[in-house]
Amino acid sequence: MREQPDALPFRPITLADRPRLLPYLRTRRTTCDWTFANLFCWQAPYHMQWAELPHWLVIRCLVDGKRRMGFMVVPDDPARSYADIVPALQEEAARLDSPLLLANLSDAECDALRRQLPDTFAFDRNRDFDDYVYLRQDLAELRGRKYSAKRNHVNKFAKTHTYDFRPLLRQDFAECLRLENEWRGQHNALPEHLTAEQQAIRMAFDNYEALELFGGVLRVDDRIVAFTYGSALNDDTFCTHIEKADIRYEGVYPMINYLFANSLPEKFTFVNREEDMGLPGLRQSKLSYLPTQLAPKHVALGLTEVMRDLAALWQTCFGDEDAFIHSFLTRHYYPDCTFVQRETGRIVSMCFVIPCHTVLGPTAYLYAIATDPNFRGRGYASTLVQRALTTAREHGFTAAMLIPADDGLKGFYQRLGFIDTGVPVAFAGELDLGSGDSTTDIAMVAPLAKDLSINNIDHFLNESCRLLLSPAHTCLLS
Repeated sequence: MREQPDALPFRPITLADRPRLLPYLRTRRTTCDWTFANLFCWQAPYHMQWAELPHWLVIRCLVDGKRRMGFMVVPDDPARSYADIVPALQEEAARLDSPLLLANLSDAECDALRRQLPDTFAFDRNRDFDDYVYLRQDLAELRGRKYSAKRNHVNKFAKTHTYDFRPLLRQDFAECLRLENEWRGQHNALPEHLTAEQQAIRMAFDNYEALELFGGVLRVDDRIVAFTYGSALNDDTFCTHIEKADIRYEGVYPMINYLFANSLPEKFTFVNREEDMGLPGLRQSKLSYLPTQLAPKHVALGLTEVMRDLAALWQTCFGDEDAFIHSFLTRHYYPDCTFVQRETGRIVSMCFVIPCHTVLGPTAYLYAIATDPNFRGRGYASTLVQRALTTAREHGFTAAMLIPADDGLKGFYQRLGFIDTGVPVAFAGELDLGSGDSTTDIAMVAPLAKDLSINNIDHFLNESCRLLLSPAHTCLLS
């Protein structure tokens, strides 16, 4: 991303800015990203800054693995029109060599954008980032058959251990950081997320009182085995930002959750426990507490002429609905990962590359390879695939992979260097990037690295019963 001098007066978020930002945030506080504590504590990992334009607060941050610049915007009056702010944001995004991306939008804000600026944005709701909202009373009482398993965990913990629960205070911070370090050793999570979370926790502890944070610690035998903290989201909702526990103590998470809910002031009707980030175990845990609602966070991507061309060709070749195409473009379209052929001024053939993590190492997943029916038979698709393979090889990818739309295409891809492995493919995340039929999602793989060849690729793939594709927001050409 080629950053140029700012056109808008963005600056870091400081504690002194809190009185200025709160009036905006109080009108918009519906999800965890809009608490001042989260904005302040997570600003370093995401290069978050803020600016105030006439009647609008704008928060700028890097998103999508820091590949795009996103903007969170909130007016001083809900009646304001996005048409008043979007042109300035478009200029700012262009200066930063980024498409315009509006983040953390509610359902109502998306509807307003569609009305006020029709056909300007592609919209996407990623289920992985929905906030979980619960009734505080449910978490504090665990009544009824539906919470019997949670009660059993709590009761067993209480019978097994001599424990003590108290408010989180400054003298507890050092031991909490020790526990957090142990927690990282007990969990397999993305290193970059852990680094960002560590920074956020330390920022929170350094400014705990000024941020008006409230938390609790659970001790067993005078040793902290769990801690949690959060802040008020609005007048009736408390947002739990962090919850860490030593999983060697069975039932420790249900116990800290239960005790903390009981310690919250009764003025809070709801507890927002933030998102699950698409982690299966975390999703199962959050769902098991029976949320009263999921609070979505939509994003809106400003459509360019290239994106419109790609969407039109996609519909012609695949017939998918706009919602799926827009979700794909919002999450996975990057110019350096998109290969196209033009005729008569428009795109007539395309091939997308999605960088992924697999058992094979960095893997270039080729997707939505298509040519307009009126321009087929000219070798465009094979040319784009070859360009994609060359580019991926030059930039250190160990393998390329694709799923043919039907068996009749296997010979075509074999001539381009792909091997029919017979290995099924699964996708991390809720957007299906396969053929539309999971039973036919079988990998064809092209070795790109010297230590990966036709002769030994079976050895790598036999170590796993399926090839798991985990999209990674890494750049091909930068």
